[in-house]
Amino acid sequence: MNGIRTIYHIARADLLERIRQYSFLVTLAITMLVAYFFIPPADAGFVTLYFDKYRGIYNSAWVGGAVALSTTLFLSLFGFYLVKNSILRDERTRVGQIIASTSVKKFHYLLGKALSNFAVLSIIVFFILIVALIMQVVRGEVMQVELWQLVSPFLFMALPVMAVVAALAVLFETRPFLQGGLGNVIYFFLYIIIGTSSSFSAFGTEIITSDMMNEVVSIHPDFTGSYSIGILVLEQPLELFEWQGVEWTAAIMQQRALYFILSFIVIIGATLSFRGFKEDSIKRKKESRSSQQKDRDREIADLIDNDQGESLRSIHVADLTPVKVRKSFLALVFAEWRLMMSGASMVWFGITSILIILCLLLPASSASQGMIGSVAWIWPLMLWSGIGSREARHQTYDLVASTPRFVIRQLSAVWIAAVMLTCLTGSGMAIRFILEGNVEALAYWVAGVILIPSLALASGVLTKTNRTFEVLYMIIWYLGPFNKMPFLNFMGEVGTSEDSWVTGAGLNAWNMSAIYILIGIGALFLAYMWRKRRHAL
Repeated sequence: MNGIRTIYHIARADLLERIRQYSFLVTLAITMLVAYFFIPPADAGFVTLYFDKYRGIYNSAWVGGAVALSTTLFLSLFGFYLVKNSILRDERTRVGQIIASTSVKKFHYLLGKALSNFAVLSIIVFFILIVALIMQVVRGEVMQVELWQLVSPFLFMALPVMAVVAALAVLFETRPFLQGGLGNVIYFFLYIIIGTSSSFSAFGTEIITSDMMNEVVSIHPDFTGSYSIGILVLEQPLELFEWQGVEWTAAIMQQRALYFILSFIVIIGATLSFRGFKEDSIKRKKESRSSQQKDRDREIADLIDNDQGESLRSIHVADLTPVKVRKSFLALVFAEWRLMMSGASMVWFGITSILIILCLLLPASSASQGMIGSVAWIWPLMLWSGIGSREARHQTYDLVASTPRFVIRQLSAVWIAAVMLTCLTGSGMAIRFILEGNVEALAYWVAGVILIPSLALASGVLTKTNRTFEVLYMIIWYLGPFNKMPFLNFMGEVGTSEDSWVTGAGLNAWNMSAIYILIGIGALFLAYMWRKRRHAL
């Protein structure tokens, strides 16, 4: 019983701390806004789920099933980043050291954290369910609400997956190399691999989609079997069909219950790998009691006790050497560069050199304008993501803010340092474009050099964390430069045919480059105004 009580109080305390934060309310509002778009109007020109040329009528079964599908896929990614900070927060606030001094077991602590994560995600799912209910009435295709058909997909589809996501967030926090940006990147690609293979079988969404497809086949034998999930632009109006929902049999429920068992196993695995806070505390004590520190303490004590100490106490401020304020902006830029590059190892520089060489030597289709170029635009992700939020993460904001013209000088310096980094990793592409005289590709390159650091800086300043840019940019990069999605591909389509999306939109490379640059400038201006406002408070 004591263990259950301990788990309950850990989960309750963590949950209350999260939901009392302003950021949680903002996240909840954004999620509910996204849920609104999961059920678009009939004449919206886009849908979130359709089968070939058919779409289900907006009854409770379809609204519940479609929104639960989108919620499962959406929160499996963003929910992970939302809840993956509870253990790290305890470590930074020294709550972990207090817990380490108690008799709380690691398993109880981690299970409490996982339950808190699951509760946070469940609250979001609940509010999405409320929005789905409202949207069925608002769309008005079927006014009769059947609660079981509406709620059951959320219960048996979304919540089991959220339990696994909550447990994985705890597991990632217990391993040092997965706590930071590398863990965020690994989870993102893990999500992509799972989500794009075997028709989402890992999420279990095929239970609903298969049932929907069977219904379409029974009504329309000409159905080709293709379907799509996401924000999908329609080329022609869809035909409607009626779907009455999934019959949730005992076998299906047992299958969904396995997700909870899996999440429990993940927590056990996390317990075995979790070092706890006690080891960190002991490590800090050892570091603080190093021989160098002891010698320094002894010297200070001697100075205070002997005559030198008396002389120190008699020193007046006027006798001190005047402080020389160095106003060199260039020195500040290189200082920011050294801070930013402090996390780059020799291996990092080695791989960067290989990317530059490959961009120069390989054919353009696979190098500067292909896979190698795409990799060059994601490789410094960890270094970019640190800018803008470094002062908040290391609690040095007040110290840095005391410097002259802090806002404009410091932001400009860190942005220029990030631009230098972007130029370095993309230098292979730039040299290639210059040698080939490919000015359009060079224009896109310049746009990328301005856009990426600007987004990183704005994300860090506004949210005070590096995770925002890591998640946001990975999505943009995956959809744009990697998958060549229109408007997100800031690497551009150079030498394209007349039927490319750029030409089809009535634009050209110069227009698109200018748009990306303007977006970057807008992000910079937003970062400046946000920090200036905070500095004035």
